[in-house]
Amino acid sequence: MRKLSLLWMFLAALGLAAFGCGDTADDGEDAILSDLDVLMDGAPDKADMIDEKTDQIVPKRFVELTELQSSVKSQGRRGVCSIFSTVALMEHLYISEGTYTDKDFSEQYLQWSVKTEVGSFPRTGGSNASSNLQAINRYGIVAEADWPYETSGWSSSNDPECTGEDDQPTKCYTNGTPPDSAMSAQKWKLPRSRWVSSRPDSIKAFMINKRQGVIVGGTFFYQSWNHGSSSLPTSSEYKRKGYVLSPNATDRTKSLEKRAGHSFLLVGWDDDLEVQKRDAEGKKIVDADGNPVMEKGFFLFKNSWGTGSFGVQNPEGDGYGWISYDYVDGDLSANAADVPEVEVPDEICGDELDNDRDGDVDCDDSDCVEAPQCQSGPQVFVNDTAEYIPDNDPEGATSTIEVPVDAEILALSISVDITHDYTGDLEIRLQGPDGTEVQVVEPWVEAFVNLQRTYVVDGFAGKRSIGIWTLKVIDHGAPDVGTLNTWSLQINSDTQIDPEICDDQIDNDLDGETDCQDPECIDLPICEQNGPSVFENNTATAIPDDDITGVTSTIQVGEGGSISSLRLTVDISHSYSGDLQIELSGPDGIFVLAQEASGSSAPDIKKSFDLPDFVGKDSAGTWTLKVADHAAQDTGTINSWGLMVAH
Repeated sequence: MRKLSLLWMFLAALGLAAFGCGDTADDGEDAILSDLDVLMDGAPDKADMIDEKTDQIVPKRFVELTELQSSVKSQGRRGVCSIFSTVALMEHLYISEGTYTDKDFSEQYLQWSVKTEVGSFPRTGGSNASSNLQAINRYGIVAEADWPYETSGWSSSNDPECTGEDDQPTKCYTNGTPPDSAMSAQKWKLPRSRWVSSRPDSIKAFMINKRQGVIVGGTFFYQSWNHGSSSLPTSSEYKRKGYVLSPNATDRTKSLEKRAGHSFLLVGWDDDLEVQKRDAEGKKIVDADGNPVMEKGFFLFKNSWGTGSFGVQNPEGDGYGWISYDYVDGDLSANAADVPEVEVPDEICGDELDNDRDGDVDCDDSDCVEAPQCQSGPQVFVNDTAEYIPDNDPEGATSTIEVPVDAEILALSISVDITHDYTGDLEIRLQGPDGTEVQVVEPWVEAFVNLQRTYVVDGFAGKRSIGIWTLKVIDHGAPDVGTLNTWSLQINSDTQIDPEICDDQIDNDLDGETDCQDPECIDLPICEQNGPSVFENNTATAIPDDDITGVTSTIQVGEGGSISSLRLTVDISHSYSGDLQIELSGPDGIFVLAQEASGSSAPDIKKSFDLPDFVGKDSAGTWTLKVADHAAQDTGTINSWGLMVAH
């Protein structure tokens, strides 16, 4: 603890009240002051302080640090000057460091942190630079925008407990608690603080060597500051110029009758600045020969009383002041901290901020050239981790893709690669980051062996792309099983949809068709050579019940050539599909088994079969589908069937 002077001890023994944090001064527009005991709590005795290196020659005038200051602020009707001087130092140090030259930190948050997180002075509005800097070093504070400062303290109109003059709950001195957005916001810190000897040469050496300002705080002398609560005459001229002289004997005595303190940031000095002294009556002092008696040597300081009044005529800036060396040396203590160690972050490609401070934003930054959100055309995001699809299970399988791009969706499609014996059992659903869920594939509509297909998905246009996308694949019938091998999201957020590229295996125009399956590619040579031909029979044919002879249906294929792949697709209505055996024969009359009677109770068959037995054979001629019912009671119909033949 700071060793109190005999005068302070005497006044404390008399029980004289400090003019403190949150008290209302009858002072017009002059600022509320701070509790002196709180302000000086923990300050070391000057005799114990080690001076900075002072054997160097420093300039007589040093005001360059004004170029490294944030704007002058106003503490309003709250006695939180030490909060403002500490934040002023913090902003100054961040500006000096150079990475973030426009930081504006939250005085409101620091007031809460020092009382709640550090636990200092919870039952008063005051604090001091040492505790404030401890809060910043240990916990950090947020930007002003995360919790803006309120110029008036809480009263009973804000909370019924905030009444009376003393011992109110902490929330009354902090104006409540930070909003959730502030609690989760980025916290900015400083290195640990230290005390600096308040001797003028020591402060000058620190400021010139470090190129940093110094917080000072201590006893407030009302006439010296030309404050409206002074019982002695004040000078509006000195107030406008921001002059604060050392107190005369009467000002000392009168001011200690209503003890108060003040804290501010020293940012320069002028050895040659001279200001005429004044006596207790406010008159300028002259010597026996009528010559003015001058006080010489002043520190330049940044105050927290706003602009337009105190220091309005100071040539170094509105709101700045000059305080005499003698005042600082005799009645104030000093604190300082070093510039922060700032790690420059990487550019975030899409937040409209210059994160790495190189002058380029988002996709204009070279760091973002390869970022998905900076690519033109559809953006594709893939999950190729295989997921087992549980059989006949309403929970199904889920797989997610995290999209880092924040863009408005114009169109969206998904591509799936699923291995499954009977895909007609499957339902596929897609859920977006906002919870919107769309059914992509309805069960019992199309049945294939395996599924490799792209689907245009409606329902997401106008929504944002960023976040977690979830694909759900649900098997609604026994006894077939399968695996979701891979799937992808294809998002177009441009105002112009790109044309289909016919050989990149991507649905560029997001119409659900890829490469040679897309109408845009049908007439291109690459697709004329390799594209499959489709032949269909849409004539419904009844299937006789319990007749192994079955029924046949034919398709005439006029195109000849060696078959490279062949797919059979059937659409059959039947009340008990496990009774059915399905066979296909080509022009050579040899039947190939596509599906044997399995005994499955599932209704209907809408399914595709890849039949490699036909590879290498000639496609021209009559193709015959044979469907036979191997059990009684259930009947059905071949609604349609088709062949997809590739050469």
